[in-house]
Amino acid sequence: MLKPRLILFIPVIVSLISGCIYSDFGSHLVEPIADEPPVISATTNLDTMYNPVVSDSLKVIYDIDIRNGELYYLDASVSNFQVYDSDTTQGSFWLYPNDAQVPGIDTLKLKIYYSSNTNSLADVLGIEALNISLKYAIDFHRTIR
Repeated sequence: MLKPRLILFIPVIVSLISGCIYSDFGSHLVEPIADEPPVISATTNLDTMYNPVVSDSLKVIYDIDIRNGELYYLDASVSNFQVYDSDTTQGSFWLYPNDAQVPGIDTLKLKIYYSSNTNSLADVLGIEALNISLKYAIDFHRTIR
């Protein structure tokens, strides 16, 4: 009497076991579809000045406009020494004579990091960035007292 029940039960067990096994030998690649590339415009009050002099201090005002993207970070440096950093699209900071390593003309470098808008995983996580650099010649004048 046990044999007929076992014979009916075996196909049920086999169908359940095969239903729990999954194997996929193909690969499924997904190409992210990029959005429109970002368009960036950056201006400062130094754009119209020729070698502005920093004798006491100099205020730098910046404005960054990014369409189809977002600003991650702004880094301002003189002689590879960071003088300012921010994550805002508009702002200002001061330059002082001691910001330069030596008196005279030196370069203020503004490096702007912004989203790439590629829709890749790195872009979605906010770790894929593009950057542009703006450079200005500044006359760091120190008076000897």
